[in-house]
Amino acid sequence: MSDSKPALPSLRKPQTKTSPSRLASWWNQQAAAIKFSMERLWFNPLSTWMTLAAIAIALSLPTGLNLMLKNLQSLTDSKREVPTMSLFLKQSVSEQQAKDLAELLSDLPEVSKVEVVTKEQALEDFRKITGFAETLETLGENPLPNVLILTPRLSLLSQQETTTEQFAEKLKKYSQIESVQIDVEWVERLKAILEIAQRVVLVVGLLLSLTVLLVVGNTIRLDIENRKDEIYVTRLLGATNQYIRRPFIYGGLWLGLFGGILSLVIVQLALLLLVPPVQHLSSLYGGEFTLKGVDTVMTLQILAASCALGMAGAWLAASQHLWKEQ
Repeated sequence: MSDSKPALPSLRKPQTKTSPSRLASWWNQQAAAIKFSMERLWFNPLSTWMTLAAIAIALSLPTGLNLMLKNLQSLTDSKREVPTMSLFLKQSVSEQQAKDLAELLSDLPEVSKVEVVTKEQALEDFRKITGFAETLETLGENPLPNVLILTPRLSLLSQQETTTEQFAEKLKKYSQIESVQIDVEWVERLKAILEIAQRVVLVVGLLLSLTVLLVVGNTIRLDIENRKDEIYVTRLLGATNQYIRRPFIYGGLWLGLFGGILSLVIVQLALLLLVPPVQHLSSLYGGEFTLKGVDTVMTLQILAASCALGMAGAWLAASQHLWKEQ
């Protein structure tokens, strides 16, 4: 690798028999600026990689947090929000009495369906989930009650302006019912927590975006300081501010783009490390929860944001220098 520094794009017009069209001239200037900006990254590998690492770390944190929120939000999607009610019956209620009560409740207009979970079924489910059913069997009598799983008609409840909590209080009046548990409550609590977490992630994302802006701006500023004499000579030759600023903006674009790609790699590697323990935890609760990775839309959003931040930081640094020189 040569130690010579790449020079700023030349202002000389190409020697041709006919003047190039405006579009061709514009393209030649863009190509020269792109070549210069890429050479600057190539000739300064240590500075380039340090800057890319800082950008990648700053972007990977909000990306990872946002991805975690999306995975948690999948637990509160519409398919999981059907609010069933678990009606725990008294120990004295027999299996036949539980079935009779289920038929009685099924006739209520507010009820969609009722399922009976007998003591034996509850014990078997407990054995599959925890593995501690043998401990209960040593008691000699199954301590688990018969349970009714009731699904209310939400449309009818809303027409009657009745909440699920009010309907639960109505069900508690039946003498056979010991307690009522609304199984969707945990979803509502999780939703409230996620709303707070979304605000936190937004604030963190804004702060780290500002960090990326400053990192790129500082890198470009140092590059401009090293090129101060060249910029001065170029201005004497008639270069406009836009012409001088252009290669540095492309440099910010490449830093943002490659930093964004590196951040996606970091997030994906972190996700791969989390997959085994998450699957193990899900199996312990008898569920099937799969972590979702970065999709195409999120990838494009991250890359677009990183490129925009890189270009903005470079534009600010270059413009600040040009304003001082005026």
